[in-house]
Amino acid sequence: MSVSVGEWKGEGYTLSPEQNRVVTERWQRAEAAREGMDALMKGIQQETAQTYGSKLEGLEYSLKAPDSFRRKAAAAWENDGDSVEKTAKKVNDLNRYTLTFEPDAYTEGVSRTYERLREAGYEPIPGKEKNTWEDPVYKGINTSWQHTESEEKFELQFHTPDSFKAKMENHELYEISRGKKLDDLSARDKVPKADYRNAANLLQSERYKNVQIPPGQERIGRQEIRDKLDPGVDPAYVDVIRREEAELRAENLAKAQAKAEAQAREQAEREALGLDGPEEAQTQGLSNRLAAKAPAQGSQPKSEALRLDPVPTQSQGRGLTMR
Repeated sequence: MSVSVGEWKGEGYTLSPEQNRVVTERWQRAEAAREGMDALMKGIQQETAQTYGSKLEGLEYSLKAPDSFRRKAAAAWENDGDSVEKTAKKVNDLNRYTLTFEPDAYTEGVSRTYERLREAGYEPIPGKEKNTWEDPVYKGINTSWQHTESEEKFELQFHTPDSFKAKMENHELYEISRGKKLDDLSARDKVPKADYRNAANLLQSERYKNVQIPPGQERIGRQEIRDKLDPGVDPAYVDVIRREEAELRAENLAKAQAKAEAQAREQAEREALGLDGPEEAQTQGLSNRLAAKAPAQGSQPKSEALRLDPVPTQSQGRGLTMR
């Protein structure tokens, strides 16, 4: 069923109403698949916990926030010329998960997870098993899976506790590197964009220096080294990126605190209304938010129309951002 949405703008990008509709409908299908995929991943984690020390990280963020998906689609359209229809069809990480295993049990734990997913009817998507344990800027294994009898797809990252910690600590640097911030800094300071990217890479790499590489990991996926370090990058550029990281981290913390306060108010309102059942409460909360965002009759839609009860991004709650 088609939904009615307006133009969307965010982070310097824009989607037309029709583009926004395509993106929104794709996100809704991922939302509908979330419950079953969550249950599958929780079952795998419980089975592998005792033998391989597995943990399922950030399950509350297993559905990509709709505005994050909109930004991704808009960037692909503006930067690469990919239609939003193409992006909506090929996107794998609307549903996304992260499993961690202790280093000495990592390879065996990942292999067992592969077995369980295949037993459940999923297969790795060709070309989407990327092993970057030898990469200096991001270490781990990223995979994408699709059910053999449906279009259900999800992304699954495999980390050790230490590599996951480093990834989380690098979140703001990753956000700076993937967005338009480097373009803005380059234009502002008359510095080549590559110099600021090299500075961000250098800072990210520092947090992986003491991360143990799991033995045998080279047997899984396709090994890739996506980034090379420039140890000669000007320290002044590193300082600029470090300041940008600190500012973004403070901004993200403020957003997380504001969200927590809003959730506390909503919980108080539910209790006052006697909405004890979680399903009823969630439905009521969604209805209220949609009603609040609906444009008045005869008015133009707001730029962020129909956000569909967004799940917080990593920056809003230190959740997951898939690479």
